[in-house]
Amino acid sequence: MIQLQYTGQNYAIRKAVKKANEILQSSAFYDKVAALPQMSNTDLSSREIATILQESKQSILVGTYWNPFSTRTKIEKPCLFKVNTYKMSRITAFAVNMLINESILSLATKCEGLCFEETVYEEMENPNVFPWRIGEIAEILTRKNKLRTLQAQYQ
Repeated sequence: MIQLQYTGQNYAIRKAVKKANEILQSSAFYDKVAALPQMSNTDLSSREIATILQESKQSILVGTYWNPFSTRTKIEKPCLFKVNTYKMSRITAFAVNMLINESILSLATKCEGLCFEETVYEEMENPNVFPWRIGEIAEILTRKNKLRTLQAQYQ
């Protein structure tokens, strides 16, 4: 399974990487990915993508940079991407979504089995594309885990 590694001191990123790794180690995550409908930017089925991701034994390095005029992230080389700390959400679920989304894109630059076509879509439109949807699954699972933790505390 994919493993994110971050050695920096940014607490929000450390927390998001920890949560992302928990999700990437969860079989429920891959079951949900496998259940997605066919996406428009790949010929691979959802089940094939889930299998490729689950069987990948790849470490992906997460770095940081600060630039208010740059994008949220940038892929430096296969299995290394950097997060723009200026534009990163401090909400853990959003950060996990972004980290897993970028991890899949970064992995696709190295893994020949993962092929995603460039997709142009309207800004307000929700695209039916991998790895965007995979990031959404991770965000939802992060929110559900937090809700379960809160419910357990008050019972």
